Amino acid sequence: MIEKQLKEILKKRNLKPVDIYKVLEIDKVVFYQSIRTSNLNNKTLHKILRYLGLEIEVVLHENREL
Repeated sequence: MIEKQLKEILKKRNLKPVDIYKVLEIDKVVFYQSIRTSNLNNKTLHKILRYLGLEIEVVLHENREL
């Protein structure tokens, strides 16, 4: 889910993933692993988000199927 949203943000800003991982000196594989992780405490993910001026916000919704 983070990966999809991050790619949308990069597209809006006319950036490509390579523009991020090269500047931050992160390996391409580590970049993609970080944005696909479910670990919201991932240090590399936070480094990427800080660079982009973003933060993680978690919102819970009531299950409407019950």
